[in-house]
Amino acid sequence: MDRQIVLGLSGGMDSAYAAIQLLNAGYDVTAVYALMHDSCDGTEEARTLAQALNIKFITVDKRESFEESVILPFVSDYVSGRTPNPCVRCNPIVKFKALLEVADRLGIEKIATGHYAKPCLYNGRYCFAPSADKSKDQCYFLYGLGQEAIRRVLMPLADVLKSDIKEYFANNNGYNFKGGESTDICFAAEGYRNIIASHAALPPEGDFVDLEGRVLGRHKGLHNYTVGQRKGLGIALGKPAFVKALDAQNNRVVLSFAEDFISATFRVKDINCMAVPTVNVGDRFDVKVRYRAVAVKCTVADITDGVFTVSFDTAQKPPATGQSAVFYIDDLVAFGGIIC
Repeated sequence: MDRQIVLGLSGGMDSAYAAIQLLNAGYDVTAVYALMHDSCDGTEEARTLAQALNIKFITVDKRESFEESVILPFVSDYVSGRTPNPCVRCNPIVKFKALLEVADRLGIEKIATGHYAKPCLYNGRYCFAPSADKSKDQCYFLYGLGQEAIRRVLMPLADVLKSDIKEYFANNNGYNFKGGESTDICFAAEGYRNIIASHAALPPEGDFVDLEGRVLGRHKGLHNYTVGQRKGLGIALGKPAFVKALDAQNNRVVLSFAEDFISATFRVKDINCMAVPTVNVGDRFDVKVRYRAVAVKCTVADITDGVFTVSFDTAQKPPATGQSAVFYIDDLVAFGGIIC
């Protein structure tokens, strides 16, 4: 059995523990650090860790690809009134692609990452099951991966608790490890507004309106708001108000009050199927419309020109456009897409 493997090594705690798990299992590990953005350059931390682990280390420069495939769409979404999820784009287009490219160049079949998810096979389809540590599970962010990537990847943290990893490094100084955890938006440590401002003109001020279009006040630019937001609106209305929608065409933020802040349906596009090869009208799933959301029951009500209309069994707060909806069957990732 070939024991060579290419591991994505960030220099953080999770990928460090993944490397140790692979070494303990007898793998010959080649670590790869992919430089995505100058503001989050962890090359030296990853290199130092690889040296401490006595494993081979390769760096790949993916800044151009990351800029084009992740940052520019991120900026475009925000200025257009959508709330993007850059990790969902980065995983298949940049991160996993980089690992597969290195593995192919070296003639190595398997890759590995420090994600909390469990690759598995379901009715002949590769997909993800939740990790043992439900509080850290990252299946939601991985729905965009193709079958080939899942077939080839190992995820050593699938059955590991984060608390055990922290305890290991607290008690084991053999690797001189000092890394921390990754941030959700690695390229926006100083705030997403700075990223937007460095790439585009910030959206102008406009009107807050109610569901009937009546002007309630002035907002400070669409990029400052997201669907479902209640705090920090900068407007006093005498009762709680929520962002119902962002109307980019008219530069308006539509506000709703608690009693009418629910939706029975939502739409999804850019579908990627995982545990299921196809999706049909009438199919039922559990769905998460935010990473930390509780999965709820739903039905695919319509499919037109690649856009799915999905009905909640019980009306929910409307999901934010630009975010991902991830659908599950038997607790496995069935498919996912972008809320539109």
